[in-house]
Amino acid sequence: MKKGLIIGSGGREHALGWNISRSGNIEILYAPGNGGTEQERNSRNVAMDIRNFSEIAKLVKKEKIDLTIVGPEEPLADGLVDYLYNKGCFSIFGPTQEAAKIESDKFYSYDIMQQLNIPQAYSIKCESSEQAVKAINEIATENGVVLKARGLTGGKGVTVCSSKEQALSTLEQHIINYGSHLLVAERLFGEEFSVFGIANGERVYPLGMAFQDRKSLLDNNQGPNTGGMGACGPVPFVSISMVNDIVDRMMTPIIKNISKDSDADNYHGFLYAGMILTQQGPKVLEYNVRFGDPECQPAMMLLRNNLYDACSSALNRGSAHKQMSFDAGSACCVVLTSPGYPGEFKKGLPISGLEEVSKMHNIKVFHAGTKKDGEQIITTGGRVLGVTAYSPFGIEQARNLAYEAAYKLSIPGGFHYRRDIGSKAVIKH
Repeated sequence: MKKGLIIGSGGREHALGWNISRSGNIEILYAPGNGGTEQERNSRNVAMDIRNFSEIAKLVKKEKIDLTIVGPEEPLADGLVDYLYNKGCFSIFGPTQEAAKIESDKFYSYDIMQQLNIPQAYSIKCESSEQAVKAINEIATENGVVLKARGLTGGKGVTVCSSKEQALSTLEQHIINYGSHLLVAERLFGEEFSVFGIANGERVYPLGMAFQDRKSLLDNNQGPNTGGMGACGPVPFVSISMVNDIVDRMMTPIIKNISKDSDADNYHGFLYAGMILTQQGPKVLEYNVRFGDPECQPAMMLLRNNLYDACSSALNRGSAHKQMSFDAGSACCVVLTSPGYPGEFKKGLPISGLEEVSKMHNIKVFHAGTKKDGEQIITTGGRVLGVTAYSPFGIEQARNLAYEAAYKLSIPGGFHYRRDIGSKAVIKH
């Protein structure tokens, strides 16, 4: 039996491992995993601090891991792939530290997009509050302006301001939270969506559909940014031809450009393009060097094949296209959070309803902030569960099923979740 290792502990990692473990002939190790991952077939958790690269390398060698997939962005940005290469471990799916700068350094990604003439928001790179104030005064219009943190922020480092005055009054807190290096960007308008692909060092193979996630805590995109409150796909307003065009013009050129640098010539991994469909056409908002969370959850519900084969093929510069086909229909993920998230929240709350929901057809609950405490699953994080539904009949049915399941799950004080995940996609269908 082959062995796969999933680095991470969130809903994305649970979904990736769940997809692979369904094949029945691959054992999945999660480092460190969560309360849900260790319950999957042919799966086990390995308690570990993923910032300890030495321990990861020892685990890969001891367990004779055939394929390692890195879920979160932080280990990639910190050079985990480079470290494992230096230790003789080459079957790792993820870009090198230099290549990961396309996500970890917004200045770097902005410059590459300018160089390649990839459509994006006009921005000014700022390294101090004084430069940012000047840039806000230059770029802001009656429709506002956007502040983007330069580095990694767990998906929370973008502040959309509806006016120049709001941007100026928000700037100090933004700098306190995320540092003085930021992009001041024009505000773009349109529907946002995400395109994912697998890179084999030479080109990107798309999943063939677009997804839409929601970052704001509250309905109608109100409230503070979070790591993600839900996602659905495929979104009906993005055609397959548009997805292919985005991959050809805005994603594969990035891989080729990065690969010109010999230090970054090992971009074998996921590539995510966060997009916005403006009146001038699609434009890139950001690149990520891993699968999105929570977009990964509905994607894995739709993927008919075993992701292991596609990733293994890409590692050997092969085509990932033949290893990826999807069921007809749609999937929707609703994220359940602890009360108080993204601020302070309690941990250790017992979760009820999981057994009942597990008996529902076309429903999968992906765990994020959980652990097993005896026979009970308890909360350990802000984003706790990703209730994900599949329907062959479209997004409306998928979202209805997801909410039906979400209603059955509870913790003391009640879960918080948005009630409008997938609603825009339904309206536009």
